[in-house]
Amino acid sequence: MTRTADGDNSAFESLFRAMYASMCLVARNYVKSAADAEDIVEEMFLRLWTRRERIRVRGSVRSYLSIATRNTALNHLGRRRVEAKYAALAPLDEVWGETQATNDAESTLQEQERAVSVQRAIDSLPSRARETYCLYYQRHLSYAQIAQVMGVSVRTVEAQLVRCVRKLTKQLTEVLE
Repeated sequence: MTRTADGDNSAFESLFRAMYASMCLVARNYVKSAADAEDIVEEMFLRLWTRRERIRVRGSVRSYLSIATRNTALNHLGRRRVEAKYAALAPLDEVWGETQATNDAESTLQEQERAVSVQRAIDSLPSRARETYCLYYQRHLSYAQIAQVMGVSVRTVEAQLVRCVRKLTKQLTEVLE
């Protein structure tokens, strides 16, 4: 394992060949699928290689790899549960799938038109107001940071943003509905 940590490809390959089959058995105890088990073991070995400089094995290499494989398998199962949860929320109706495909181009065009309208509205703000708006909503600076950059008080920044949002809301009400 020390040679692997030093970047020795042949040592890593030897470790992989020696432990691959037994780690597949460990993974298979969790996922019940040979193909998934192989993917998990390959992912574990890939992670081992990419993090080799930071890994220090204090016990047996077999124990370390077994635990790493178990953890990777559990992560895999967790991802599967999340995917299943969201897949269940998606409509299963075939008609929906067909309508969705035909409406994608129209939706994209509408989103582009909205983005242009929003940008025009932002551009129509007075320069200092536009600068305040952009620093807060696009650059994600805090009120204090904006006040420092612009040389104004925090209260001025707050007031400026309130006016900006009101003006933009009024201009964009019909566009965003």
